[in-house]
Amino acid sequence: MRLNRKSSYGLVAALELASRCSEGPISAGSIAHKYRLSTSFVEKILHELKAAGLVGARKGRGGGYSLTQDPSTVSVRAILEALGESVDLVGCLGHGSDCQLESICPTRPTWERADRRFKELLDSLALSDFLAP
Repeated sequence: MRLNRKSSYGLVAALELASRCSEGPISAGSIAHKYRLSTSFVEKILHELKAAGLVGARKGRGGGYSLTQDPSTVSVRAILEALGESVDLVGCLGHGSDCQLESICPTRPTWERADRRFKELLDSLALSDFLAP
């Protein structure tokens, strides 16, 4: 698995929200400025996280984005999947695979076990794990 740019920056934005959750909402522009990213790209990412219910938004003065859950309950997998990232280790395990060897592949059972463990790891990694010293 290799993270695309949107997912990488999405994790960074989510971590920024997690690290400042006691400060109230944070603007997309503030996050974009800190990490030298495009504000429109950060807004797009935050909108996708909002659509998944991971981020809330408040308009107006003092508005911005914030996590809807405690950082210890937001998994890395949830963030990645909310941004459309595939967390399958190999393509043939994903939805819509068109592999002709699927039913007879000698590697599939092992990849399925590895894939299951990998997803369990992503589920067990919370945003708060990245904030601990």
